[in-house]
Amino acid sequence: MDDSFLVSKEVLSSLEGFGFVETLLGDPKGCLRQYRKGNGLHVREYEEHFEIHEDQVDPRVDPLGHLIRDSPETLAAFGTAALFASSEKNKSGFPSLGGPLSFLLIFLSLNKILRRLKWLLF
Repeated sequence: MDDSFLVSKEVLSSLEGFGFVETLLGDPKGCLRQYRKGNGLHVREYEEHFEIHEDQVDPRVDPLGHLIRDSPETLAAFGTAALFASSEKNKSGFPSLGGPLSFLLIFLSLNKILRRLKWLLF
């Protein structure tokens, strides 16, 4: 369920004067830059257009709320990576894959897979 809309740079060449702030927060999806505004607007800038959508929760104000409402796949990837990469055998019986590097690799892989699934299904 993607409620994004595109605005050609022929129509709007710049976001200057609209109160947007450049940010690194968000899935870049191949964009040049990302911007946010206090009202929940999230803009990705591409070479020929801007892609605009509204997040339910601004990650700069409530990071956990943003993960729960706007990016649950990231939260799921984080939890699963923590489960599999724990340094001890965990209570669920999964063997440990061990350490911070394993956690990072599992998290990044799962997050990418889950984001693609979300994009395909919704």
